[in-house]
Amino acid sequence: MLQMDCPNCKGVIKSHFLVDLSTIECDQCKQNVPVDNVFITTNYFTIHRDDLVNRTFRFQKLLREVEKELLLMAENKEVSIKSRESLDQFYSSLQELLDGARDSYRLELCCDLFVEIHDKDRIINGKLVNLSTKGGSIEFEAIDKVPRKRSELKIEFSFPGSSERLCINAKVVWTKEKKKDGGTHFAIIGLTFTGIDETTRSCIWNYLLDHTPAPVQ
Repeated sequence: MLQMDCPNCKGVIKSHFLVDLSTIECDQCKQNVPVDNVFITTNYFTIHRDDLVNRTFRFQKLLREVEKELLLMAENKEVSIKSRESLDQFYSSLQELLDGARDSYRLELCCDLFVEIHDKDRIINGKLVNLSTKGGSIEFEAIDKVPRKRSELKIEFSFPGSSERLCINAKVVWTKEKKKDGGTHFAIIGLTFTGIDETTRSCIWNYLLDHTPAPVQ
């Protein structure tokens, strides 16, 4: 979660979209104020966003190390349940912090939102995992040739209840291949949008506003 102090009334302003906005209305004094001095908060940590952005690489490296440790714990029956739960909480907090360092809010999708990935002369069917106005990530069953990092793609999808087909050019920024509990192999790719018109951007922005839970003040 992102938060800042209102420069007018000194009350706390909480919003998922502080990084996307230049001004915001304070719920307490009802004044429109500039967005500045933003902090990222979790249940266990609070850090100034600028401080984290300047250290993102270190936190990403720490997150990968915690992922490795979680795998080792899962394979060791002597590790206590409490230890696993505590490390899970630490991992979740690190993820929350790094989410706050993104340059736009990214919504984790709880419904199935299917997409077509156009990769040169082939079409791959996948499902959006998360989405922002600047990018997102897509999951699909592992195939022989997963789109490579830095490759240029085009994705097409429609929001539930809408007949409007969105078409966006994107670049692959990372790829992962994993295995689900049932043994099914799947891949996830992270995308940054490289060509998005204002109408499409507004459509995504409105979807984010409609489906993002309001923060608890």
